[in-house]
Amino acid sequence: MEKGYWNPIFSGFILGTVLFIAYAIAGQGVGASGAFARVTAQLTYLVDPGFASNAYAGKYLRSGNALSNWIVVEIVGALIGGYVSAAMSGRIKQSTDRGVGYPVYKRLFWAFLGGVLIAFATRLSRGCTSGQALSGAGGFSVGAWIFMLSAFGAGMFLTPLFRKQWKGL
Repeated sequence: MEKGYWNPIFSGFILGTVLFIAYAIAGQGVGASGAFARVTAQLTYLVDPGFASNAYAGKYLRSGNALSNWIVVEIVGALIGGYVSAAMSGRIKQSTDRGVGYPVYKRLFWAFLGGVLIAFATRLSRGCTSGQALSGAGGFSVGAWIFMLSAFGAGMFLTPLFRKQWKGL
């Protein structure tokens, strides 16, 4: 039986508490893109050890193992926690969220394309949405606030173009 979602105010309070604890323990905020960059660098290094001399990825490999950073552990914990949460609330199912009559292949295509664009933009902006919104905005970074206002503005502007994908949900 599917249970309801948590109260958003309570969830925000918990998220803020986690961010505070991350600053207190690790000396930096939370985010996700750094973990994925580290995993990619480590996997590439296993195939080609010369990759450590790469100007971009080499910084992740200086400690010897890119996976030994706390942010990788954070993301593993988020994945496990997300799975446990979904299992406890009865939300684990195999499906593709889409509008009625909207083809699965189109939904997957747009999701993949959006993911590639976000991954590219994440590295250009030096952080993912969670890192920018939580850690950056929480630290009163002007760049993070500009990013978040731009992201929300773009979302509001582009939503009507993709409404057909979600109609009827």
